[in-house]
Amino acid sequence: MTDAVRHELPRVGLTGGIGSGKSTALAYLRELGAEVISSDAVVHGLYERPAIVAAIARHFGPAVIADGRVDRAALAVRVFADDAELQWLEHLLHPHVRQAIDAWARNLEAAGARPALLVAEVPVLFEAGFANEFDYTVVITAPQEVRRRRLAAKHTSEDLDRRLARQLPEEEKLARCDFSYVNVGSRRRLRAFLSETVARILAGHQSGAPGAAP
Repeated sequence: MTDAVRHELPRVGLTGGIGSGKSTALAYLRELGAEVISSDAVVHGLYERPAIVAAIARHFGPAVIADGRVDRAALAVRVFADDAELQWLEHLLHPHVRQAIDAWARNLEAAGARPALLVAEVPVLFEAGFANEFDYTVVITAPQEVRRRRLAAKHTSEDLDRRLARQLPEEEKLARCDFSYVNVGSRRRLRAFLSETVARILAGHQSGAPGAAP
């Protein structure tokens, strides 16, 4: 369990390296009764906000803007080739992502029919200092060769190298999380792990204990 303020509804931060299967895990958690949100979806919404569009246009120029919104593909070419530009973009977006996820959670906490728990998928959960926003953290991981094989059709080897270099080593994520799963088996096994994890989180949250394995 993190050092965050305890929330009435348990808030769970879900993360993992690129190609680990965290998006599949998020879908299963929804099936298991959680309300879920993806920080990537939040960012896509931010790219349509006039103030964000204007800030990005001022910094990167009009080539990354199309039809009044941010052209994500064009922007990705710029930022993934330059660490300083990526850091600038993250500095702009991360406070808004944090606020949006907190507002989403607060709205659900105030709703009449509330879910059992809230889960946010945040790829940079630890890198961006988001972990303490959550009561529990879950890491979905896989060996790098497995992740490369899963992503071979979508990314070049050089692109994957750049993306992997910007993420914390999997070992560090595993050392900092409450729950983890090495996703090299079937989807059925992943879903079973998540079902057990949800049960442990709910039991631990009600009792005040972390519920995580030692």
